[in-house]
Amino acid sequence: MNPAQDLVSIAKRNLPKGSKLSVPNGPVGVDSVIHVDLDGDENEEALVLYRSIGNENQVGAFALEKGSNGWSKIFITKGAGTEIDWAYAADIMGDERKEILLGWQTEGSAENVLEIYFWKNDKLAKLKELTYNEIEAIEIDDEEKTRLAIWKRDMADAYKVDLLTWKGDSVVADINYYPSYFQEVIAYYQRRISEVPDAAYYWYYLADAHLKAGLPEQAIHAIDKGLSLKSVVPTKGYFQQLRIQAEKMLPKERFPRVITRKDTRKYWSIEEVLVIQKVKEAASKYWYVMSGGKYPEGTIEKVTVNNNEYRYLGKDLDTHAELVNYLSSSFTSSAIDSFMQKKIIFEFFGRLIQPNSDGGSLFNYERAEVVQKKDKGNEMEIDLKVPVGDTNSFEFVHISFQKAENGWRIFSEPGTF
Repeated sequence: MNPAQDLVSIAKRNLPKGSKLSVPNGPVGVDSVIHVDLDGDENEEALVLYRSIGNENQVGAFALEKGSNGWSKIFITKGAGTEIDWAYAADIMGDERKEILLGWQTEGSAENVLEIYFWKNDKLAKLKELTYNEIEAIEIDDEEKTRLAIWKRDMADAYKVDLLTWKGDSVVADINYYPSYFQEVIAYYQRRISEVPDAAYYWYYLADAHLKAGLPEQAIHAIDKGLSLKSVVPTKGYFQQLRIQAEKMLPKERFPRVITRKDTRKYWSIEEVLVIQKVKEAASKYWYVMSGGKYPEGTIEKVTVNNNEYRYLGKDLDTHAELVNYLSSSFTSSAIDSFMQKKIIFEFFGRLIQPNSDGGSLFNYERAEVVQKKDKGNEMEIDLKVPVGDTNSFEFVHISFQKAENGWRIFSEPGTF
């Protein structure tokens, strides 16, 4: 049993009576047991997420620490909502220790609640509480602190967006890195506008995103477009206030004004990092299986069935249970079943065999980029741009994730990416 599976077993033994492990809605790639060093001693603790079996709306979390007498609970909280919407561990304060972030969704509430816990006086204490509808954890080049991008719904799929960082004893708007993050917000509203070009509120928030990205000329264009539409919401007054801000940012003809903000820096979403990591691991597992697995003696056993040459899988994969166990940390059970049927992997005299052929992939997932995500509740569709080898060529790959009982798993069949 590998360490991750062992820790899951330990977590299950410590569950409150009448409860089971629960996978958060996000970020995609996070499971019900999160490994994290809370106290900075370089030994990982475990954050465990659970829900009641009898009442699905009762959720909670606890942390386990390993001591001389085994594992024990050092923190437990009953969820502030009816669903675990988001859970992660990140260095929010920039003190080289990770804080616990738990997002709770309450039935009937317009917003979710994010609770942030930090290590203080040998225990976890609540640091801050925020509200949100959508959330991203953001890492920026050469910066220790994790930022939080908070999206609050205004109407339909129009959001007020802010990028927050920890400063002093609270979270504040991180205007220095607005130009980096708000490029994503601009892209979001451009996609919405391409679908519904006459919605004034999309143009309003596009203008706001351009301002926060330090692009006043583009903001004025969006403002003018929004004002030209016959709409009650937002009012002309709101557009005019944005125009005043944009005009103040415009450089003067004789004396150009220098906007004192940092240049745009590379940033990445934690969810996208987790997604690419999951895909990379899944692709590696697929090709390991296709190579036959581990042959300790270096000898491949071959067999002929119906005039076709097959080989027995290696000792670590030659039973159905072993193969499923190996792939199940990356793929759903239905994806694994479909893979075995299409790749003609079946049992022959008590051991699994497969066609005797090898292969490989030139897809370089180390340099892959997420270009689009489509959230479908318990499923997430991801489009990746994947370089081919070390060349400048690339392919677009579509992969579907599904929230399964044991965590977010790839629903796409192995070998299709």
